[in-house]
Amino acid sequence: MGKRFAFAIAITLISVLAMTLSQSFAAAPETETGEGACYSRSLIGHRTSSGQRYDPKALTASHATIPNGTRVKVTNVENNRSVVVRINDRMSAHAGGIIMDLSQHACRELKFGPGGKGKIKLEVLDSSTAAK
Repeated sequence: MGKRFAFAIAITLISVLAMTLSQSFAAAPETETGEGACYSRSLIGHRTSSGQRYDPKALTASHATIPNGTRVKVTNVENNRSVVVRINDRMSAHAGGIIMDLSQHACRELKFGPGGKGKIKLEVLDSSTAAK
């Protein structure tokens, strides 16, 4: 019984260490430039990775590495319009060249062109409220 307990403790410690290290190496960028896109209307009401339901009227977004809860300033580099969004969802790393999916409200504020896409610059404002 003692060896099994020690083995279980060792496995738990290794798992915690591995998760901590993986989070350290997958640090989110402070700034990033690329293409942003609007969430599909078909996702309205679906759960995000944070557990919240997607609300097209909220100022929210998804990103591959920026933690949920982080506030990010997003600027449309074509017209210099910007908006602050809160990350509440995860997306696959640079899915189709897209670095961020934005709520419908955020896209309207940024005045994306036809097709709901635009070139954007991201600036991480804070992650003090980010879910760790």
